[in-house]
Amino acid sequence: MKRIYFNHISNWKNGVLIISSILCSLIGTFELFSEPNIVWNKRMMALGSILMVLFFAKMIFGKYYVGWNKVGITIRIKSFLGKSFNFRDVKSTDIQNGILTVVKKNGEKIKLDLSEIKKTDIDKLTEIIIENTVANNV
Repeated sequence: MKRIYFNHISNWKNGVLIISSILCSLIGTFELFSEPNIVWNKRMMALGSILMVLFFAKMIFGKYYVGWNKVGITIRIKSFLGKSFNFRDVKSTDIQNGILTVVKKNGEKIKLDLSEIKKTDIDKLTEIIIENTVANNV
């Protein structure tokens, strides 16, 4: 059974990573270090780029990935692009025979094969979708 990597995008760890990346990139771009320490500008720019790669590497290299915030969710199960949707557009969800079906308000159906995923991860995924759908549709 496969495990899903869950990433709550709005948590403080991701915030610190992104803010640090932006600050390092800005310091490197505007060359805030003076003449004797000019090498530090390049190092700060490189550090900012590395931090940004770390942030996006979780999303790109994980074959089983779920990233969400209060607005929407991205689910990558055995695909490169995955499926993304806003919680406010979700009408209903249903799971039968290992296939999660999300029905949007416009009638579009998103089907995800979760047959190879651990039961606890399936429960967590459905809980995330249901909780955020209810919170955004009240």
